Amino acid sequence: MNLVSVLVLAGILIAVFAFFYKLYEILWDAIKIPLKKPRMKLDLGRRIYILIRNVFLQGKLFKDPFAGIMHALMFWGFIVFGAYSIDFFYVTIFAHQLFSPGILSDIIFFTVNIFAGIVIADVIYAAVRRWGLKIKRYQGFNGFEAAFILVLIGLLMLTYFVMSVLDMQGLLAGYTFVVRSGAPHYLEPISYALASIIPKAPSSYVYYIFWSAFWIHALDFMVFLIYIPRSKHLHLFAAPFNVLFSTGTQARPLPIDFEKETRFGATDIRDFTWKDYFDFYSCTECGRCTDNCPANMTGKTLSPRDIIWDIRETVMAQGKEYRKNRDNPDEVFKTVIGDPILEKDLWSCTTCMACVEQCPVMIDHVPKIIDMRRSLVLNQGKAPKESLDLFRNIESYASPYAIDPSTRGDWAENLDVVNLSKNPDANYDVLYWVGCVASYDRRNQDIAKSVTKILKKAGVNFAILGSMEKCTGDPARRTGNEYLADMMIKQNVETFKEKKIHKVITACPHCFNSLKNEYKEYGVELEVYHHSEYINRLISDKKISVKALTSDSSEKYTYHDSCYLGRYNKIYDAPREIIGSFTENFEEMEKNKSKALCCGAGGGRLWMQETEGTMVSHKRIEMADKINASTVVTACPYCMTMLDDARKTTNREDKMNIQDLSEVIAKRLE
Repeated sequence: MNLVSVLVLAGILIAVFAFFYKLYEILWDAIKIPLKKPRMKLDLGRRIYILIRNVFLQGKLFKDPFAGIMHALMFWGFIVFGAYSIDFFYVTIFAHQLFSPGILSDIIFFTVNIFAGIVIADVIYAAVRRWGLKIKRYQGFNGFEAAFILVLIGLLMLTYFVMSVLDMQGLLAGYTFVVRSGAPHYLEPISYALASIIPKAPSSYVYYIFWSAFWIHALDFMVFLIYIPRSKHLHLFAAPFNVLFSTGTQARPLPIDFEKETRFGATDIRDFTWKDYFDFYSCTECGRCTDNCPANMTGKTLSPRDIIWDIRETVMAQGKEYRKNRDNPDEVFKTVIGDPILEKDLWSCTTCMACVEQCPVMIDHVPKIIDMRRSLVLNQGKAPKESLDLFRNIESYASPYAIDPSTRGDWAENLDVVNLSKNPDANYDVLYWVGCVASYDRRNQDIAKSVTKILKKAGVNFAILGSMEKCTGDPARRTGNEYLADMMIKQNVETFKEKKIHKVITACPHCFNSLKNEYKEYGVELEVYHHSEYINRLISDKKISVKALTSDSSEKYTYHDSCYLGRYNKIYDAPREIIGSFTENFEEMEKNKSKALCCGAGGGRLWMQETEGTMVSHKRIEMADKINASTVVTACPYCMTMLDDARKTTNREDKMNIQDLSEVIAKRLE
């Protein structure tokens, strides 16, 4: 082993040690600091699928096609280039090839050559996007780190081509440290093309060119290895594991066991889970979450990226201090609420899940925000005034409205609807869960009446709970009052068990999400349908028929996706199929389906004033107006309330109607 081999071996050992030591510190923090130790289901098949889809195939990145293609090619190029790097250092240290000439070696070196050229083009494109086009979501976030990494990547590829071209030109005969020396031209087409174009260097210069390229390449790789876990590019290590460990139930806050737990919500970094730490470590600062956040989009200061990154920085700083001072944790761990996370930003969140949907590394922003809200509400009794009023109403009246709960079923008077609170022994096949908004709000009561009309027309044997129905707990849970949510859920679960309810229809996506996905944690399994699914099935099964619009009708429809129906439960097609059953005059708004803009009501914000920036609902109604829609169809009472109000306050009453799917169909029943 000569001096070069020894120096390279020593450098690699130092770099590898520095890399793994930092990973050890990071993993130590994730294991030792969190007080919550949630268990996960094995669910191996799903985990392998999402790992392949979202890591190796880079699936979620393609939601932004241009950036997605760029990043995917760079990622695949790096994986392929890893094989070359292994052989490069193996040849340098042991003086012979790791990959002997053959089919495998041919495939590796051909692919490396192609992808090295692609990665150089990618580096240039990435620089143009960040500093030329000045893409908004990149601005002001670790510009130096981004530039430094791009330089390192670019140098790796350039020095590879320098050595490859010199070898292709036959100038490295007798040089020991050349990977696959004398490879056929067809295995390195880009290098061969460059070797044909670039004049041969004088033999006296080749020595200096080669060794300069060699050492730059070797040192570049070592610096890269040391730098990765100390920068935002820690995601190269953390993100694959974060995707693998993702729960499959994103944006769903964990319940609190009030009989066992003594710390409620997330006050400091001890209150996040080890999976949350992987979320923090995986953040790439790409800004897709903030770019799609309805609050940020309308002038609020909330930035999901900043929340994740600021907590990550806090974890890094306080973790380092805790490793030195483990005897006094209360002196080390300071609250994250207030500094760096502003309270007003926590309350600006609509829990719409746009951030989670767009994140390429499957970071779960929403439960962290809800957990910090829980800390404020349950530990300090702090919340916006409207939320405190909401809590009092739910506690006193079992709904967000200060209305006598005995009148909950009054909307159904004279409609011949079975009300189990008045007729407890009635027979029925399906429970129609009306929800608080459709039970008490006059405008939304029309939705309940329309659903009733459709179910009766189809001959469905259904009943309502009337005064026995209580708030599902969703508004309380999303605004941080888990104790109140827990109380409501347990009361409803008791009713479900007493009445032996198994099949439920609801027109409220918030109730739908709670009953379908969250009540099972309380020991009740329900077969739950959103009314869009159920009505669509009634149409396809020919239980009801719908009159088509006449060809001369000028009515133009669009559909607004509810966040809790769409992103939370992936129901996008059924509402559109229903509209398509009676008209072809339909056009999508600018943001639709998984990219749909929230109405602004989720996360308890239906009952809060929106005083900062533009109202989210106003921005959404502008999108409908931009396509000249005369009817905006919704499938959510919250969305109905927000969009109908926006229509009125923006002076669009004469040109636009807001209708629920059930209302549209009920009017067109044959």
